[in-house]
Amino acid sequence: MTKILKAICLNSIDYRDNDRLLVLLSAENGKTVARIRSVKSPKSKLKAAAAPNVYAEYTLNEKGGSYTVIGAEVIEQFFGTWTDPDKNLAAGVVTETLEKITANGVGAEYEFAAGLKALFGINYGEGTPYIHSLRFLLDMLPSVGVDTDELKLHSHTRALFAAVRNAEEGELECLEYEIREILYGLSEAGRILAWNQSGELKTMTALAARMRAR
Repeated sequence: MTKILKAICLNSIDYRDNDRLLVLLSAENGKTVARIRSVKSPKSKLKAAAAPNVYAEYTLNEKGGSYTVIGAEVIEQFFGTWTDPDKNLAAGVVTETLEKITANGVGAEYEFAAGLKALFGINYGEGTPYIHSLRFLLDMLPSVGVDTDELKLHSHTRALFAAVRNAEEGELECLEYEIREILYGLSEAGRILAWNQSGELKTMTALAARMRAR
């Protein structure tokens, strides 16, 4: 059976000699793991669709409950998230979170839309990309049962969270917060999400190193 999904590639894992396993997220199907063959070859026509952060239309063949990618058309590659270290890390927060909080075969319309919006903001925004990651995490916290208004937070962090949640999309990058404040707020939001999901986000370790370098 063939299935076509417009999906974000959340993760790409080496599999055997030349293949990869892609973790794809679509609105209607939630998370789907699919094998993509021979993409380590420079001549592979599917290579561009086999990397994290890519948004593409994937054609999958299903057999015995397993999926194989047999075609893909890239819609948006988010190239800046691979050439800029800060954008790469900011995008990693988004994709790792989506992989952690979504389930195989369970619709994820809200999570998918929020993730795609965050990746567009990270890639094309002119301010710090981390503000879009923070907005995304704050949008995700209620979906995992967290009410930030009930958390014990430093008053400055609470004010930052409120400002980011309530800002219009065009105002988000104009908020008057320093990069260190945004990074700290992002690490706090990541810690809260990890505590509620029983698992640390690996990107938070890289984020801590980025904070120390500022």
